[in-house]
Amino acid sequence: MFSKNVTPSSLTAILIDIVSFVSEGFPDALDSPSIQALGKDGRRTLAIIAFLPQGLNDNLAGGLLPSLQEVDTICDVLRMQSLVYRQDNFIKVLAPIRHYVQDSLPLPDSTRLREIRTFYYHTVQQCSEEQDGHANIIISDHFNIEHVIAFDLAHVSQETYHACSKFLLCLKWHLPCPTTLAPAIFNVVQNSSTYELKAYCLWHLGCLYITLSQLTDAMKILKAAGVLYLATGNHEIVAACVIKCADLCRCQGRFIQYQQLLDGFQRSESWQYLSEPMKDQVWYFLDDARMCTFTAPADELFVKSSDSDHLYGLRSKIQHWRAKLYHGGDIVQVHEHLENLLLQCTCTRVSLARRDALVGLAEVAFCEGKLSEAMDILQRVVEMFEGERSHDSVWYSVLKAVVAGKQGDHTLARELIYKAPESLQFFELRSAFAFLHRSYGMACIELTAGAYDRAESHFVATIEGCDIQGQLDYKAYSKWGLGEIAFMSEAERMELQGGARAGCATSPQIKGL
Repeated sequence: MFSKNVTPSSLTAILIDIVSFVSEGFPDALDSPSIQALGKDGRRTLAIIAFLPQGLNDNLAGGLLPSLQEVDTICDVLRMQSLVYRQDNFIKVLAPIRHYVQDSLPLPDSTRLREIRTFYYHTVQQCSEEQDGHANIIISDHFNIEHVIAFDLAHVSQETYHACSKFLLCLKWHLPCPTTLAPAIFNVVQNSSTYELKAYCLWHLGCLYITLSQLTDAMKILKAAGVLYLATGNHEIVAACVIKCADLCRCQGRFIQYQQLLDGFQRSESWQYLSEPMKDQVWYFLDDARMCTFTAPADELFVKSSDSDHLYGLRSKIQHWRAKLYHGGDIVQVHEHLENLLLQCTCTRVSLARRDALVGLAEVAFCEGKLSEAMDILQRVVEMFEGERSHDSVWYSVLKAVVAGKQGDHTLARELIYKAPESLQFFELRSAFAFLHRSYGMACIELTAGAYDRAESHFVATIEGCDIQGQLDYKAYSKWGLGEIAFMSEAERMELQGGARAGCATSPQIKGL
């Protein structure tokens, strides 16, 4: 680390010294007796450290390079010659030295590359959703792993494709972050033998981008995957790609496009080849779109897919009664049917159906003014997904906070929404959709509490986030909220002037309740 007293002129001098060392002193350092004593292994190790963007993980060196039995000693000698340095358990080289090594020394030899590939690929294949040693290596060495995969993709092998798709899944599980693999995947030369392998990589890349809330890019990637799957005749996965893209339209509040995509797919060449369970899934999402656009009466929604023995049959029955609630149906009847359907959600396989039923019951309780009951039901949903589906925990924790605000317990509401557990904050930082939901929830809580300045700030932040994400419904609701604030402010001004308040403002729509 540079001293705080470093001036621009002294920093320039340091950089000149580095460049001078690289151009003049570096070759001498390579020819020093201590380096020469290492034989070929010294230069090989230096080439490997320069090849890996993070450098060599000191804790994993033995596993990465088992044929270099003296790798620790070699690294110590290189460090004494100022060719490498140690930082955060990694043996690294400065950027100028990296460029010099890459220009003057050959790439790591095939034996060493194979060892690195074997170690990293084995780690990727063994990685699961569990936070174990394999996951920790994915987190610590992810730049190195993706660099090795990108390097291998240029030479295309089935092993590389499998490692690439699984690595993207591992990132989604343990470290949702942008990746440099996107151009490497798209640039792979296509032929009939690689269509499906490349499509599988694109599928997982698209899912990672969804987790990161990069929805426009995710849609482009999934459409590209769908084209490749269609070329191979895998119509089931083509349908899955279409459903994903349609659901991204829903996430952005583009409900007409949501419906159009699914309507159009039923007229495509793939439709006749789909299994009945997949058709049920398409019908389920199509009816969800029709529910969002109010283009069909509630009695017609979620009927086609409700007879299915597949998971979407049960979910369709639940959504049918939630649609009845949204269309102004008999709330007592809705409550009775949702309670009965909840009793059918008894195994892990139908956890999403159980969530849907519980949220429907929370909506019923909220509409009936039974706020304590709604809170209790939402707590059951949060507990369902703690430690497993962080986005669901974030989502329903926010709704709990909104209900607490409606109860008048503004302290509890703020505590729930501002003091989220660290794991939920970790997810929110990487998911703009979760941020928008939480930001809008905070605005509603402050509006209910009468803290109009705070509410306005959160509504504005939500609108700005919506503009970046192309998200329409949160933006519309937030503008409604700003209108409520303007109305309340005007009413208060009139009261101060002795005027009478005409009418009473209503709270903006609470998404999800």
